[in-house]
Amino acid sequence: MTTESKQDEWVPFSVPLETAQSWISNWIDADPEGKQLSPTEMRGFVVRRADFVELLKQDDTEFIRMYIGRKEDLKEGRLRPCLLLVSAAHQKDIDPTASDPDMIIDLVGPMVINTGNEAMEETYNVFDFSHGCPPYCDPESPLFIGPADEN
Repeated sequence: MTTESKQDEWVPFSVPLETAQSWISNWIDADPEGKQLSPTEMRGFVVRRADFVELLKQDDTEFIRMYIGRKEDLKEGRLRPCLLLVSAAHQKDIDPTASDPDMIIDLVGPMVINTGNEAMEETYNVFDFSHGCPPYCDPESPLFIGPADEN
């Protein structure tokens, strides 16, 4: 397998807003019965440069906001941590008449962008970059602290 074809396996994945909300809720509500989640279940994430470039191609992207979620791992039949990324910008850059111009807002779904001269509708995606560690870990890294997770 060439490097190029291996990279093609990690094409950015756009997630419907409702799915992203569900995955984020899975993270927020992860411990409703008092069961501890192991910190080794989410050590970090691997994100290809091409994935960030794809996200930054969305118009008006000044920042990237990252949300943590949990999505079903069909192979293992359990929830795995995932990283959801969205474009973000200062509110004043989206609407010059905004009441809190310095607030950094998420650019998600269909939005009306007011440039002052005209208003136009843009649609922004939520991206799932779920190449988590584990299983995509580097146990030789000086940042890989503690024993490997058995999951």
